Amino acid sequence: MRVRNTRDNREKDRIPHNAVIRFCAGEQDECRTARMINYSSTGMYLELNYPPPKLGANLLIEVLENEELQNPMEEYRNPKTCYYAKVIWKKNLPDSNAEYGVGLRYLSSVPPES
Repeated sequence: MRVRNTRDNREKDRIPHNAVIRFCAGEQDECRTARMINYSSTGMYLELNYPPPKLGANLLIEVLENEELQNPMEEYRNPKTCYYAKVIWKKNLPDSNAEYGVGLRYLSSVPPES
């Protein structure tokens, strides 16, 4: 199911898809998790409950599968889907379950590890 957002001038339709992602920003050793709410061919939208990365930050993003969330050892057995993306906007979400919304634009994708 595609969602057409008529309130803005997005070039691409958004596809609703809830998934947990892990991202690392720049040279930081610490990676954090967030919830992907939707995506398109040009970017994705995340929601998180802690201060988001800075505008313009480059992120390495891994999409985590359900079994990886329940058993961390599964993470090393499965191929990963990864993306490089840039933070292009962020906002506070006062009327949501999450504190912040973050818009990302893909820089490139990395094929799954074999």
